[in-house]
Amino acid sequence: MTLALTDVSLRRRARWHTLAAGVIAAWMLTGLGLMVSGASWWAVVHPFTLGALSTAVIVYSTHFTEALTRTPADSFGPVATRVGILQVAILLLLFGEAGPGWFWPADVGAGLTLVVLAWHGLALGRRLRRSLAGSVVVTVHFYLVAAGFLAVAVLLAWLAGRGIGDYDLLIAAHSRATVWGWTWLTVLGTIITLLPTLTGARISPLARARCPRALTVHAGGLLAAVAALLLDAPHLAAVFLLVTVVAAGMLVQPVWSQVLAGTRWRAAGLGVMAGVWWMLALAATDAVLIARGTDPRVALRLLVPALLGAGLLQLVTSVLLHLVPILRGHRPGADPTGPARLSLINLGGLATLLAPGPTGLILLALGLGGQLFALIGSLRKDTP
Repeated sequence: MTLALTDVSLRRRARWHTLAAGVIAAWMLTGLGLMVSGASWWAVVHPFTLGALSTAVIVYSTHFTEALTRTPADSFGPVATRVGILQVAILLLLFGEAGPGWFWPADVGAGLTLVVLAWHGLALGRRLRRSLAGSVVVTVHFYLVAAGFLAVAVLLAWLAGRGIGDYDLLIAAHSRATVWGWTWLTVLGTIITLLPTLTGARISPLARARCPRALTVHAGGLLAAVAALLLDAPHLAAVFLLVTVVAAGMLVQPVWSQVLAGTRWRAAGLGVMAGVWWMLALAATDAVLIARGTDPRVALRLLVPALLGAGLLQLVTSVLLHLVPILRGHRPGADPTGPARLSLINLGGLATLLAPGPTGLILLALGLGGQLFALIGSLRKDTP
């Protein structure tokens, strides 16, 4: 009887994570297709950020919270519902901004996104309160604060779309709350335990001890930077953005030091480490560009190809290539082409910064496309 129940549980888990990975892959393919076709900025960026990245954050921050708090899910129904609502919200946002102006579907999409974030935060908070685990659960607070920043970003985008306030200032603040709040904070909270797991190293006690202070400094600095951007004080915003870089470095440094002692150096771990260093470097570059007088919207747009491709998407696809087979009941297999794919991604990221043009984008598309096909290949394996 026990074996039968376990078998059903594994099968359900495998189906859910196969579906989730498939949705993320579909959004990435959509974004790559729109990029190649020369679609609008809005249409290209948001399938990656809202579609692939936000779906991944909702799914896997829930999974990691369950693991860290030792409160396993009785059903995948609630998180699947949140993900389903999010997909509807993304489609409405894309459709509602598909042209000049901001139409009512975007209002509905923004509202649904806020509902998902509130539900997500409550679900994580409830598990945190029920947790009997040790100090490592402090990383769950990163997910909660990250969700708050995306809620702020959605509200800023809505104000901009409705013409309430200065559009350029609102979008500049919106983009920083999304990138350095929602996505970067989620990454920082995750790598403390995930990177050591990928490389066979111990979790850094120093990084774990620094979590509360680093989170407080990062969140405070980013809130101040967002406020400064809204007040059209870019040089002050640059100072506060550098504060967030220092806070992130407080966590990345001890994690990196511990990871160097690891015994497993596979493509997934290398991709995650490279993505983390890209994010840290680009956060500093964003602050420096603004401090030197570059318009905040232009500054981030210059960084977006490297930020999305070499930073976030390299990191997310590398995590998925390791995590999804495990969650579906398989061991991650050998990946002989992994280093070649990562080389294309990182060379592409450098090319977009040093010599902007099609070459870097092509290299990024080839590398990320290879990552996607490798992920899709892993999804075709039989589940237990």
